[in-house]
Amino acid sequence: MRGWFARFRSRFREPRAGLVVTASTELAPGHYVLPDPSDGALRIVGDDLVVDGRGTVLDGGGRGGVGIVLVGCRRVVLRNLTVRGYAWALVAIDCEELLVEDCDFSHNGRSDGTFLDITRVDEGAGGGARLLRTVASRVVRLRAIGQDIGVDLVSCRGIVVADCDLSHNTAWGIRLHGSTDCCLERNRAHHVNRCGGAGCDAAGILLTWGSHRNRVAGNDLRWSGDGFFLGNQFSPPSNDNLVVGNDGSYSPNNAFEATFSCGNVFRRNRACWSNYGFWLGFSTDTVLEENLIADNRIDGVHWEHGARGILRANLIARNGRDGVAFTLDPTNRDFPDRCVSTGHELCGNRFVANSRAAVFLLHTTATRLVGNRYETERTPLLLAGYTRENDIQDVFRTT
Repeated sequence: MRGWFARFRSRFREPRAGLVVTASTELAPGHYVLPDPSDGALRIVGDDLVVDGRGTVLDGGGRGGVGIVLVGCRRVVLRNLTVRGYAWALVAIDCEELLVEDCDFSHNGRSDGTFLDITRVDEGAGGGARLLRTVASRVVRLRAIGQDIGVDLVSCRGIVVADCDLSHNTAWGIRLHGSTDCCLERNRAHHVNRCGGAGCDAAGILLTWGSHRNRVAGNDLRWSGDGFFLGNQFSPPSNDNLVVGNDGSYSPNNAFEATFSCGNVFRRNRACWSNYGFWLGFSTDTVLEENLIADNRIDGVHWEHGARGILRANLIARNGRDGVAFTLDPTNRDFPDRCVSTGHELCGNRFVANSRAAVFLLHTTATRLVGNRYETERTPLLLAGYTRENDIQDVFRTT
């Protein structure tokens, strides 16, 4: 009888501040106000265990700290927990094969009204789940809203974030900082904004500091500062990412931004009703294909100081200035090694009723236009500046 009772107690425990979990445990349901004593209100230590919250609420009372801490754990499952009122709901460091599922990590650290520094690893007041140097793990069906960051992946590899609600945050729904080979699928990260809706480098999804070969697919990123933001001006570039089937519309800035990078592919996304559909400054070897790029206030695609871009089979319609603008500013001396606008190819795109021009080339060279269709375009092609040696095969008959 005593053995049975001991086993029962090891599985069903009442949370208390500083509790260390070393075996599979079901937490007693209830609302527990647990301040972080210094190293996590609840610490998980060990491998191959399951912690089931059974609807338990851990509440930090708005006093900061961390709700749940894992360090060096393997094959841990965490489910059915609500964690709020801390700086971070969960911090996992140097872990492998974690599974976080069906949890609510909302209403933790939050700030607003200041411009974000996307290069700082410690930017933001906190948020939901923060994984550092963690590999081969999954975060699924997580709700993490009403704070700075929903899910933060720092120096991680092979993380899946899927079917989560990370909306209405004030910095980023999901941030990848130096994280590679991850998969972000079917998440809601809309209305992620700050500075009174101006954005201030908030985004539904942010990739920075050498975040390579990630797959970003089927996410709702509407109404965010930027829908999708890949930015690397003063940090290592983030290259060879696949961004497919996302909706970044209704941004006050850019539905999709990818700067100072190469080899990124954007396929079948919606980039509408923003300032710019795509902003691709200083990027090279980027591919846009089969996207809907329409009704943006300024340009559908603006690509300054870029090279070897491919735009294929996109619908680019009713943008407020140009459908596609390839430009170069000869007075820009910040990056003299990138003072080019050259080698682009536009093929098989459909342009409809863009306000100034379907395609604008400014100081652009060695660019090819072939097989594009122009409908109700007042100016199919506008050339300016030192634009030369371009291969224009299109026949400009508007219909």
